[in-house]
Amino acid sequence: MPADNSSPTRPANAAHPYASARRPNSTATPSASSAAAAAAAARRDNQPKSTRQQFAACGACRMRRVKCDLKDVSPRAGETPMCTNCQERGLKCVDEFANVKAVKLLRRGRRLAQVEQVYGPAAQAARPDGSATEAENAQASSSRTPSCIPKLQPEFFGSPFYRRFHIQRPIVDPTEFSARFYESEQGKPESLGVAGSMICMLLVTWAATYGVNEYGVEEPSNGLEGVRERRRRCNEMVREILGLIDKHGLLRKPTWDGVRVLLLIMPLTEDVQTQLERLAMYEATVSQVYTLCSLGSLVKSGQGEFVDALVRARIFWYGHVHEGITSGLRGGRLIFEDDDLSSFQITFPSLGNKQSLIRTSITYSYSYRYATAPIRLSSACRQIHAALTGPKAKRKEDVNERGLKDAWEALSRSWEEFEGLRHVGPVGIIQTEDTERFVNGWQIFIFECRE
Repeated sequence: MPADNSSPTRPANAAHPYASARRPNSTATPSASSAAAAAAAARRDNQPKSTRQQFAACGACRMRRVKCDLKDVSPRAGETPMCTNCQERGLKCVDEFANVKAVKLLRRGRRLAQVEQVYGPAAQAARPDGSATEAENAQASSSRTPSCIPKLQPEFFGSPFYRRFHIQRPIVDPTEFSARFYESEQGKPESLGVAGSMICMLLVTWAATYGVNEYGVEEPSNGLEGVRERRRRCNEMVREILGLIDKHGLLRKPTWDGVRVLLLIMPLTEDVQTQLERLAMYEATVSQVYTLCSLGSLVKSGQGEFVDALVRARIFWYGHVHEGITSGLRGGRLIFEDDDLSSFQITFPSLGNKQSLIRTSITYSYSYRYATAPIRLSSACRQIHAALTGPKAKRKEDVNERGLKDAWEALSRSWEEFEGLRHVGPVGIIQTEDTERFVNGWQIFIFECRE
């Protein structure tokens, strides 16, 4: 009897239950298949879509396994965003994935820049005749042209060049600005903002004028031809920054970072601006310094009252000294007066309390001492302006001998005051050789004033 492989409950000639799964159904029509696919798509479309958005919670909420609203928080400028849970419980809100988010945003920005470079901005496409204004063409070309200024690196702030530059051009406070720069590198670009990023560009530009790269390392020189190429490259950097100043309206919007940008770029514009343009920009910058410092505008660095005071003081001191040693000796128009200096110094925080032992207050006291000698020299130059080089003095027939004698005595006292700085030991990033270079440079200037 032959073997029967069929199931005892199924006839021998019955079809296999999974036969249709192993071979295509020859009886199905194409119209039936398309109708089934359309019905499945309709079922998917009718289902409600989830509105849930995935994001990374802060570290405290992740550990407590609670819902975090960090992505919905809109912090004010200069403040670190905090979720509601951390605010209610007094916890430090730390976004552990800030670096990853910053990298993603950077990639997204690069993609947008590439798209704009390929397809162009919408303003040109909207014109029926295909023409565009000069401003639109300039803006489009600037967006398509990559920046000629390298990105400032964190190693720059520990370089010998930055230490020397900080002494010769004490506009930017090294403690306050370096802290903001490191925060921006950790995924908080709002710490710097537009003007702060321009300060970084100016630091790189200043370094390039001395043959130093964005890391603060001196590059090998290639002789006279290398110097010409460096000068050409630095002028291109200055032109790019001037374009950004015009684009963001720094000359008509006084801010602490904006005025520092203007103070830093003024000495670099000799080859790229006319004398009239430089004079107009200089007077606008000094007016901004006077406005910011006289109207009681406060700095909110979040690093203490002494750091805030140093940021304001450095800007005022530099503007006062620069005006005195330039316009004062050349007979130009003066905006600052000695009474303005006295009124401004009243607003400084007092060092005669228990906080005088804080490191920032010690740095504040040393910075004040290093600034006092140039300020007194600036006052002596203003006396020369009143007695000899100023418009009123030039209109007089006789020379003010008494005023000139007082100015010469002020120059002598200023010489001795600079000489006393040689005995000040190193403090902070200032070393002994830096102090020697600082004193020698100013004493050479005093000698030229006497001649």
